[in-house]
Amino acid sequence: MSIVIYEPDLLVCSDISETLSAAFPQSEISVLEALDLSKLVGNINHTLLAVLSLRQDQLHQYLPELRNLQVWFPIICILNDTPRLAEPEPGLRYITRPFSSNTLLRAVNAALSDPQLCQPEMP
Repeated sequence: MSIVIYEPDLLVCSDISETLSAAFPQSEISVLEALDLSKLVGNINHTLLAVLSLRQDQLHQYLPELRNLQVWFPIICILNDTPRLAEPEPGLRYITRPFSSNTLLRAVNAALSDPQLCQPEMP
């Protein structure tokens, strides 16, 4: 199973990768060079979790796709400020900048232990 990261800041991306590698040594860490949700769709059966750094406009733009993906695996969204959505989005987890490794791991562990997340069975 892999953990997918998208973070355009290389230093922050490296920190996220190191934190998650240490906490989940059995998982492969995959880093997206661009925010390309089709790469997540193509790998839904092998993804444990996605950590995506998004701007507010990207969150709104990709919300339908994120809703569909979160049925398969948890998604942690890293935002510059609190999400401004018309209605709360159940299932998506958010952390805001600045954040610590502990904050990231708390969000990841909470997402992975969420009983609402049931992976559909493939035919």
